Parts: sequence; C-alpha cells; structure tokens
Amino acid sequence: MNTFENLFLNNKITEKYSNGVISLIEDDYHDNFGFQWNQFNKLQLDSFNGSNESLDRLLFQSKLKEGDFKDKLVLELGAGNGRFTEILLKLGAKVVAVDYSTAINANYENHKSYVNDNKLMLVRGSLFDLPLKKEVFDIVICYGVIQHTGDNKGCLDTISEYVKKDGLLLVDIYSNSIKHFNPFIYLIRPFFFRISGDRKKLRVVENFVNKVFPVQLKVLGYLHNRKGIFKYLKFVINRSPNSVYGINLYLDGKISIKHARDWSICDTYDAWMPKHDHPVSMRKWRKLLNNLAIQKEFDVMSVFECGQGNAAVLKKT
Repeated sequence: MNTFENLFLNNKITEKYSNGVISLIEDDYHDNFGFQWNQFNKLQLDSFNGSNESLDRLLFQSKLKEGDFKDKLVLELGAGNGRFTEILLKLGAKVVAVDYSTAINANYENHKSYVNDNKLMLVRGSLFDLPLKKEVFDIVICYGVIQHTGDNKGCLDTISEYVKKDGLLLVDIYSNSIKHFNPFIYLIRPFFFRISGDRKKLRVVENFVNKVFPVQLKVLGYLHNRKGIFKYLKFVINRSPNSVYGINLYLDGKISIKHARDWSICDTYDAWMPKHDHPVSMRKWRKLLNNLAIQKEFDVMSVFECGQGNAAVLKKT
C-alpha cells in the first residue's frame, strides 16, 4: 500500500489494514447500507449488468470526458460496492474509496486486483473524520451521499478541503422538487423502521416488489416512448412506493428483466431505510454551493438537474 501511504496524516494508519480494507470505525450505524450492498454486490456494476449506466452518469454529472480521469488521484466518498469505483479505475484513475458501511467490503471483492496493483485503496470510515492530508486530490467525488449525512453544509465544507488547487469537486444531492420528490417513501419509513432485522426488511421489500413488478412492467411498457398525456401517466407510475428505475432501464434495452427486478428491490430497500434523508430545492442547493465557493475558494463551474436531483461541478482556485 506504499503508493497511498503519504496521503495519510499518520503513516501508521496502514497498520489498520486487513482483509483489503483500512477500517477506522467499528459501529454499525449505517450498516443497513452495508447489508444492502453486500446482498446486491455486483448489480449496479456496468461490467455485470451489461449497461453503461454508471459510466454515462459519471460523465454526465462530472461534465468530463473519459480521458480526463487518466492518471488523476481521486477521492471517492460514499463509494459503496463500487459502481463508480469500477469506472474510475478503468478510466485510469488512482482511487481512494471511502464508505461508512461494510459495503466497502463488497467493493474490495469486486476490485481486489486493483488493490493488489496499488491503484486502489479502500477505507471504511466517516467522511467527517478522515486522517487524510488536505488539498491533495485532483478530483473529489461524492454522489448519492450528502443528503444521508445529516449535515448537508457540513458535508460540503468537509469534503471540499481535500481538493487540490485547480482540482474538481463533483457532488450531487436529492431534490425536493415535484419532479423528483416521492412522498410515499416518507410515509412508509416510520413503519419500515419498526421491522426488526435487515433480512426481514429485505423480505418485506421483495414481497412487495414481486407483487407490483409485473403490473408496473406492463403499464410502463405500454407508456414507453409515448408522448402527450401519456408522459403524465408515466410520471405517476414513477412515483410508486417502490423504485421502477430498473424497469425503465429494461424498457430502454439496457439491462435484463432479472436485473430490472433486482434493481427495483435494491433501490426500494435503499429508499425505505435511510436514517437521514435531507433533500433540498435547487435554490437551496445553489445557496449552499455559492457559500462554499466564497468560504473555500472555489469557482462554481456548473449547477444542473440530474436523474437523482441536483448536481454540481466546482473547481478549486
């Protein structure tokens, strides 16, 4: 692990290295995420599902080209099982991937060859308390995470400190706009939290998805690519209590029907079980970013809607 040792404030940190992961924490506060991504450890990997979904999302949200990642030192926060880790590595980046949960173990299993080749370091730790040197990374990426930390502003402030001069901060956050907001999941969560055990929770999700999936598939198949009033009907179906994102990927010819069902189960579990979920409006998002730009010396290069809500690209000045 010598390639990465100089990134840490305490070089002895690698003494905590075992089973492919540097573990800085032991509690299970977010381990429902860990359970989820160890159950669906390969599902969202492009190499496994046959799509370019993760690659396309990374390029769209970063506003970069594939060659822009080559030889860059990247800090990926909230890396999970590694859907973006895989892409970053294939594009030639060296990556420090961090996750609070045991999902980082699935990341290791998926990318252990890169760990052995000193192109990837995996860390289980809190992004609020990482013993990493500041201003050393070419790119810091944090997708699908900020709204789950319980402190949107604090998260942005903290992760921005790792970006080097002229480096990029790539971030997104869930939106509470009508276009993105799904009220059903907030109604379900109080009841879902009362179910004891992650496996039992997953069985509840599986049973629900298996009942509604065939109907949703049929309806969305009929509405697929139709315009006019049909797009509003599709919008209603897309606000279902369970995720239909996988169905839409299947109808677009990107993944198999089996992967579509599994994706629905995985995303539904993901939506029903967060302990923190703080989406923001575009106006609030811009305010957070503009304040960050002033306080931490960044240029806000781009702010825009994305499939998950709102995203942004910032450059350290």
